[in-house]
Amino acid sequence: MAQPLDGIRVIDLAQLVPGPGVSMYLGDLGADVIKVEPREGDQIRRMGAPKLWGENSPSFSVVNRNKKGITVDIRKPQGQEIIHKLAADADVLVVNLRADAAERLRVDYDTLRSVNPRLVYASVSAYGTRGPYAKEGGYDRILQGLAGVMHRRMPDGTPITAGVYASVSSTAMMLAYGIMVALWVREKTGVGQMVEASLLHTWLALQLTELTRADDDPDPGVERADSNFGVYQCGDGKWINIAPNNDRQFARACEVLGMGSMLEDPRFKDPAQRPQLRNELHPKIAELFKTDSSDAWLERLYDADIPAGPIRTREEIFQEPQVLENEMLMEVQHPMVGRTRMVSTPLRFSAMPGGIRSAAPLLGEHTQEVLGRLGYTAEQIAGLKSQEVV
Repeated sequence: MAQPLDGIRVIDLAQLVPGPGVSMYLGDLGADVIKVEPREGDQIRRMGAPKLWGENSPSFSVVNRNKKGITVDIRKPQGQEIIHKLAADADVLVVNLRADAAERLRVDYDTLRSVNPRLVYASVSAYGTRGPYAKEGGYDRILQGLAGVMHRRMPDGTPITAGVYASVSSTAMMLAYGIMVALWVREKTGVGQMVEASLLHTWLALQLTELTRADDDPDPGVERADSNFGVYQCGDGKWINIAPNNDRQFARACEVLGMGSMLEDPRFKDPAQRPQLRNELHPKIAELFKTDSSDAWLERLYDADIPAGPIRTREEIFQEPQVLENEMLMEVQHPMVGRTRMVSTPLRFSAMPGGIRSAAPLLGEHTQEVLGRLGYTAEQIAGLKSQEVV
């Protein structure tokens, strides 16, 4: 079956997760992606890899699915020549090199634009290309601090992390979106361009409402989280979320809990005073939820049209019917570790579905094939291997 991005050729020079994640999303939708690694392999191959996975860590395996893999030492002129030949026939090239390193290795935008003016050059960085941190490296955890994500504090004042490295995956999504915009512009102009995304910019974008200020606001920066939300443990030991988001839902929640008399307290009519009253009543509400199972409470809450839901562990996600029935977990047969389940593409197309077609490549698995397509003979490829170029 035809895929949305059939015919789009992508060269992935990036390492770790955000850059390869960009080409993963393009590959999921049918793009022909070539993953270019240094001869020692992408750093993420071994990071946090359980013994079973060896040089094919879960992180590497998920963001490099649907790709063909080659090894090239781009520090050597012959390696740079290979990249230039690949770029000459490509639609997209993804990098996460600092600008000075890309220029030194002759894989910067200006160099590759001269090779292929139609090329969409997609660059991932930590901080963006300008400003005092532009030349620094950085990981998601570091960017959480700079972007204000760790504004919450423990009782002792210790900043709290977000719990997931959201900018890593979200930057990949954002840049994949930017690439599609650039390809659409190219359809009209015939010319490619450079598209940039950074972990910092993504973390800021993920705080759209929190980072909106009016200059004349007398209470700038006041957190206004709804005090009606709560997390409660039920009688079966399982946890649920409850989020009555307006007065009607809150009133129905009180009825479900058998605490309708709370609505007569004038403090409930004043949103500014609700947090104070919630702190007063939270222990009582918590005890009520322990009187029955999570399934029983969720059924009552759903019947009353109150937003609520179970809290799953990551292991439980692999048996969650809502996830499975929407085909958000797909299987792939990995040559080293066997059957592997991973999250599929979150998009759905009625006419041209995407998905996982192949496992991530073993280190250098397709080097011979790809170089052969570029016109290299078997003897030339053998020579490049002996010179440790590929």
